[in-house]
Amino acid sequence: MKAIIGVTVHKDVTDGVGYLKINQCNLKALIEAGSIPLMLPVTADDELIDEYLKVVDGIYFSGGGDVNPLIYGEDPIKEIKDIDYERDEFEIKLFKKAAALNIPMLGICRGEQVMNVAAGGSLYQDIYAQIPGVNGHSPKFTSGGYPHHKVKIMENSILHSVFKANEININSYHHQAVKNIAKGFKVTALSEDGVIEAIESEELTFAVGIQWHPEVMYERFPEFLRIFEVFVKAASK
Repeated sequence: MKAIIGVTVHKDVTDGVGYLKINQCNLKALIEAGSIPLMLPVTADDELIDEYLKVVDGIYFSGGGDVNPLIYGEDPIKEIKDIDYERDEFEIKLFKKAAALNIPMLGICRGEQVMNVAAGGSLYQDIYAQIPGVNGHSPKFTSGGYPHHKVKIMENSILHSVFKANEININSYHHQAVKNIAKGFKVTALSEDGVIEAIESEELTFAVGIQWHPEVMYERFPEFLRIFEVFVKAASK
């Protein structure tokens, strides 16, 4: 039996009609890793979220817009961009309920940020405005599948066991990042300028957040598929 992975989605409004969607790279990576991805409609209904969690074996928090700063106790600065309040509410609830059940979770970019905030941490609302001397993390790509900067990977982490390296080159397109790490999590990757690039839970069986986008890189650099494979393996148990 293949693991069923619940995937969070982005909401887009066009001509007054809302569309739930996700970059197909995410779904292709999860399929290639041996799972069945299932897109989860945004909802604030606790009973429906509970039903989602009865169906899935793992949760994949996908990328997207900014997280509402009020959730971690801050007013927004002017650099805050698109916020989907309904998606924030849904994903915070989803994380907390999944964590209570020890369901494996993987978060990518915004997904890492949501996981950290849901667990009690905070974010830099804009790294360029709030971190002195920060390097570039959101270039204008012709293709996001190429490496943009390097990260240091901490030993004794899931990521280190995946890549078997202390440093790798990754892609990057974000203006927010983890600030205060949530209790029960640890930092597992840092960029040269000190920006947190990955976190993982020290309490849950598998809860990993990654700031870059391996789903866009794995076809050109197959080693990035291993992140999805270890996640699917954890969800299959």
